[in-house]
Amino acid sequence: MRKTSFQNRVSWYNFILCIFIILIHAQNVTLFTERVLIDGQPVFNQIENVIVSDIAAAGVAGFFLCSGYLFYRNYSWKKVLEKYKTRMFSLLIPYILWTLIYYFLHVVISYIPPLRNVFNEQPITVTWQGVVDAVLNYRYCAFLWFLQFLIIFVLLSPIIYLLISNKYIGIVAIVIVLVIDSTNGAFTGNLMIESIQVTALLNWLFIYMAGGYIGIHGSDVVEANRTSWPLLFASLILAGMAYYFFKHSPSILGNLVYFLLFSVALWCLISKIPLPNVAEWQKNTFIVYMTHFLIVQGCNVLVSRYVSASMWPGIFLFFLLPVLCFALAGLLRRICGKRASFVWKVLSGNR
Repeated sequence: MRKTSFQNRVSWYNFILCIFIILIHAQNVTLFTERVLIDGQPVFNQIENVIVSDIAAAGVAGFFLCSGYLFYRNYSWKKVLEKYKTRMFSLLIPYILWTLIYYFLHVVISYIPPLRNVFNEQPITVTWQGVVDAVLNYRYCAFLWFLQFLIIFVLLSPIIYLLISNKYIGIVAIVIVLVIDSTNGAFTGNLMIESIQVTALLNWLFIYMAGGYIGIHGSDVVEANRTSWPLLFASLILAGMAYYFFKHSPSILGNLVYFLLFSVALWCLISKIPLPNVAEWQKNTFIVYMTHFLIVQGCNVLVSRYVSASMWPGIFLFFLLPVLCFALAGLLRRICGKRASFVWKVLSGNR
């Protein structure tokens, strides 16, 4: 019973975070420019900016926190190879597959004039170099940096586990990563490994390691039937304080701490609310993540160009796009067949 409850909360957590990610990419204030004014300010711009920069942006950290937690909650040295195997099917193969899908989709779009005009795509010649570049540098699906970072963290998992498996050394290791992050590149500069900026990698490594540490040392609290009231209030107060510094004293340190505490507070809130079991369509978060970018970009451009550039349809579309993305993911599931079908398993990373 406890396990089912925990898995249901994880599904709700991922569902809410997925909506946040869609809203980040659905922001359309540059396309819908006819102002709707309140006291001389473009109110819809303000609404979207607050939702995206102050709330939805923290959802990225939530995914890293949850991924780190789930990866290490039952990790041990005996399970290293097993973890590599499962993540190969749930991360690596879908990453390669979707980068190739987007590459060839952009190739097709670039040779169809109406679509080429909508997406502002130049003709693309298919070459082996282009294919390799599309996979290694996610050239045609910029949002897949998240998946690439997760793959790197999985590859480094034995080292990460060595650092966080001890309760005290783990805290020191996480704080050291945070301190390095807070120096704004003083240690790493503009160091790049291929197309990966080391500073950005370390930023999210801090969140991922924090999730892993909690998975190893705090799973009893996280997976309790309900969050206690003191823990809920403490998480909300800390997140509120972090938000204040996030807004009034912007810094890498402030951003990371706020993102972390926001993600923790969201989990505590979900764990306190008696939520119903998630519907099947709510579980399609991986497919939604993989398909949402093209959907939101295409819809925003089409509506602003052929319907209206007013902020009224812009703000309506902003809130409608998450619904549309999940609806289309459900349609794709129907086209692929049952959830257990081979095509669906490959596309969704066996989720």
